[in-house]
Amino acid sequence: MLKGLFSKHTLALSVFLFSFSAQAALSHISINSRHFKLDQHPQLKLNIVAANDDLSRLSFHLRQTVGANEVVEELMLQPVSRFMLYAIGVDDVSDPNAKLIVSEYKGNSWQQYAVLSVFDAPYIKPNGRSDIKIDAAKALKKVPLAATPAEKDPIIVTASNNSNNSQACMVERNNTETLWGIASRYATSWNTHVYGAMLALYEANPQAFSQQKIHLIKQDVPLRCPTKVQLNQYITKADAKLEFESIEAKHRSQ
Repeated sequence: MLKGLFSKHTLALSVFLFSFSAQAALSHISINSRHFKLDQHPQLKLNIVAANDDLSRLSFHLRQTVGANEVVEELMLQPVSRFMLYAIGVDDVSDPNAKLIVSEYKGNSWQQYAVLSVFDAPYIKPNGRSDIKIDAAKALKKVPLAATPAEKDPIIVTASNNSNNSQACMVERNNTETLWGIASRYATSWNTHVYGAMLALYEANPQAFSQQKIHLIKQDVPLRCPTKVQLNQYITKADAKLEFESIEAKHRSQ
């Protein structure tokens, strides 16, 4: 009897932990910047904080009203970093109230996670430094149980060669400085804010953080300067602060 009771409790605990893990898979999503105008095809840079890198369990759709009809297009995805994605579509967006619908696969179904206003995001004019292309060979696949639309190709982002110049640049620091202190000194010269500088430093130097946790910077490890691509990911201080706090909270809880 005790054995049976123990088995039931073990099963219940396993189900609870599985459910908690699934619910915590996606903890933050926001639009970092918009790279298109009205009546152009959608190109978005997204901030993301997730427990893992399995994008097959996430879906991104752009919903707009065209005439009397509601039109929904699934966007193609290309990871830029652990905390950023590019999303692109092929249908022009003519609705100024268009929404980005983000869904997550939990249990046996897709569940809506967020609805974001596309044109509320800051507009960044494409400047040719990044080349977004469609590549059929690297399409991201959804989980098998998901409804699969017509197969589309993802985008590939090729960074400017100038970003490699940072490999020869090293951050000056002493062994008592915190990540905040280092970022505060460099934020102005890097044309960013302290939260953007901290996130870029973390992304450029994962080996400099104990257990790769953002609040555990090592004292005796040299730091490389972030690339321009890494620094330009974080447009607004508010978004960068939210992303930093989400990452820090997740790392402290592990």
